[in-house]
Amino acid sequence: MSRRKWTVGTVAVAAMLVAGGVAYATIPGSGGTIHGCYAKSGGALRVIDAGVTNCKSTETSLDWNVQGQQGPQGAQGPQGPAGPQGAPGPQGSQGPAGPQGPTGASGLSHAYATSTTSVPVAQSPAYSSVASIANVPAGTYLVWAQTFIDDSSSGVGKCRIAVNGSADLGTATAFGTSQTSANLTLVTPETLTGGGSTVAVECSSVDNVTAASVHLALVTIDALN
Repeated sequence: MSRRKWTVGTVAVAAMLVAGGVAYATIPGSGGTIHGCYAKSGGALRVIDAGVTNCKSTETSLDWNVQGQQGPQGAQGPQGPAGPQGAPGPQGSQGPAGPQGPTGASGLSHAYATSTTSVPVAQSPAYSSVASIANVPAGTYLVWAQTFIDDSSSGVGKCRIAVNGSADLGTATAFGTSQTSANLTLVTPETLTGGGSTVAVECSSVDNVTAASVHLALVTIDALN
């Protein structure tokens, strides 16, 4: 080979290398697309820079991406085991005091109680007090009375709650002694006014041989609904 031919050949190879370097720098193209040309005869495939080179009439253009299409989402894996419990955090600062509750709702209650044994019961139509609590302050109270009736002649009668001598007729409960005795339970709310009231259990019987033993209790309540 002559010196001239060698020089021309060297220049041609260098030009190809430079061209190849430019192509490499722009392959893949923008967006990650790779452009190629596939020979219709023989099946040879070459990669091109689409911004510089086009496929020949004897080739078919082919494009593909470096990154494939996203596949479908896989199934959710099993839940992992719980991690260890962390160390307790520092104690928080004390919060501000809450607002004061409404006036009159102290949240406290007061009870009064008394018991009597075998107190004679008046013969009807009269009533007699068989248990009482005096000097009760004004307020609303739940009144409870457990009364045991003892009658040697198997009589009948009634018991009721009275406030300051006035009967609460809605509390009147009849009794009929079975085997000469009976038990009555009287429960009712009462609102007392003025202060110093007396709450009593009154009973009446058809005969004069009846006696009553009573447990009487009063408990204050904030409101009556």
